[in-house]
Amino acid sequence: MSKRGGKFNNFKAKVARKRAGKDEAAGGVMEYITVQRLASHVEGRYQKYVRIGALTMVPLACETTLSNIKEACKRYFKCEDMDCDIVAGERGPSWTETCQISNFKTIRVRFIEYSSSRLAHLYGLPKTHKEQLAVRPILSATSTYNYALAKWLEEKLKPLSYNKYSILDVFKFAEEIRTEVINEADILVSYDVTSLFTNVPLDETIGILVEKAFNNNWFNSEYNLDISRQDLTVLLNIATKDQLFQFEGTLFEQFDGVAMGSPLGPLMANVFMCSIEEQLEHNGKMPPLYRRYVDDTLTVMPGINAASAFLNVLNEIHPSISFTMEIEKDGMLPFIGIQLINNSRSIDTKVFIKPTNKGLLLHYNSHVDVRYKHCLLQTMLERAYQLSSSWEFFTEECTRLEKVFTKLRYPTNDINRIINRFVLDKTASTKLPTLDSTTMVIARVPLPFKDQKSADSVKRQLKELGSKIRINFQPVFVSKKLEDEIKITEKKPSLVNQQRVVYQFKCSFCDENYVGFTMRHLHERCDEHKLNSSSIKKHFINKHDCLPDNFNDQFKVLRKCKTKYDCLVYEMLYIRDLSPSLNIQGDSIRAKLFT
Repeated sequence: MSKRGGKFNNFKAKVARKRAGKDEAAGGVMEYITVQRLASHVEGRYQKYVRIGALTMVPLACETTLSNIKEACKRYFKCEDMDCDIVAGERGPSWTETCQISNFKTIRVRFIEYSSSRLAHLYGLPKTHKEQLAVRPILSATSTYNYALAKWLEEKLKPLSYNKYSILDVFKFAEEIRTEVINEADILVSYDVTSLFTNVPLDETIGILVEKAFNNNWFNSEYNLDISRQDLTVLLNIATKDQLFQFEGTLFEQFDGVAMGSPLGPLMANVFMCSIEEQLEHNGKMPPLYRRYVDDTLTVMPGINAASAFLNVLNEIHPSISFTMEIEKDGMLPFIGIQLINNSRSIDTKVFIKPTNKGLLLHYNSHVDVRYKHCLLQTMLERAYQLSSSWEFFTEECTRLEKVFTKLRYPTNDINRIINRFVLDKTASTKLPTLDSTTMVIARVPLPFKDQKSADSVKRQLKELGSKIRINFQPVFVSKKLEDEIKITEKKPSLVNQQRVVYQFKCSFCDENYVGFTMRHLHERCDEHKLNSSSIKKHFINKHDCLPDNFNDQFKVLRKCKTKYDCLVYEMLYIRDLSPSLNIQGDSIRAKLFT
């Protein structure tokens, strides 16, 4: 028996022991990959996961530098000696397990993607409101194997993620809080959960969510489905657990908590917090005024002692999370972008501006349509109007915005005209006429922004065309961001970065070549070219009698694309340019761009 065969047999035995419940550790065997699938696709190659020992680390959401994020990733599994093609191509539930779920085959086809999936990666967004350098770790999970499933579950289960204490609209909250009546001695207090996302107990939260979903069989009756509790539990496990991601060239596997950037992250966090609030209600510990936005909570307390006592109650209610407290200062408390003002009997509101705010908004010389620049000021004015409890506060914010936009080189005449028009519209007794949506269909057309003159011309032409065919064309001008030109692109392993590509095969024995595209990973397409039906396989058999040992090395990526349409277009262009001798088809989309 070969050395590889011996290793693979040991791996199969380890998998069998784990599934039989005889070996819980089992070297980190992936839960959703069968031995048969692993054997058929990777020809005996195996994966080995080594768990990092327990270390005391700063929570991931509180990192201050990118280097510290890497240290905090030790909260996750670190994957050693990993075959990246297995990770990207075969991650997810096996077909055997999928068939055990009733009515799941169609869901699998729509939402579980193996072959064209990509590896998630971690990156940091700067916290510009912090006095010291800080970044917020975000997991980019788009196009991963379980992303579409997570989006589908989030859409269906979102109504279960909030209760009467949840804040769903900051403007509506500001309007409601101004109607609250409080006592003279009451103080405003906010409570914040430390690193909520990475500390959500997944198994417990999934259980809570499934229980809510099947209360009076709500989930099936609401969406006309036929899914059992076990089915939904399996789907949630697939969508939230065992997420592999890359950071600075190292692969990690998440084993607890939810990541910021995951579609189910906010939902799971809100469901868990709702369960905390249910416990507070059951124990009779809920304050008279309590409102929460994800991990930020506002309460009104009779004094500092009561506020501290409630903090102790919160910190004792569940071992996975901890709370911090902030008390009003000089009668004011910032909360989710609103400055709350304690007026003894009532609460006033206005826009809260962080001390570190430098007024860094869209500069007037930016390469974008002037319409967007004007809309930015209008949006800021609308926000100020909605959050201000008096005209005095609104006027104060208008004065600040005038200074900010003047520094951004906006013409003074434009600033004054927009502000005056906004105030006039708000004070007018009649509303301006709006577009009749029943007679005019809105069609938004994304277009590259060249210059203002061209943009104005396009808008005029689209308006004339729309009036003739009863369609309201709204051009959306897109500009390249400067950060896209200067940002450092993280190097990714080639095997997990070669999907949705146009590729070229060039025979190492002669000058014959072939151009094609694949939405899957390139190594999978290379294996298909070894089949007898492939023109490449026929070429080797007819001209060289056998396939070379370095068969996959004769393929190279010509272009990485985002969509199938892009792949088809670039395949066509490369076929026209390179004239590959082994191609049977000349144009996959039959485009008539050339004569």
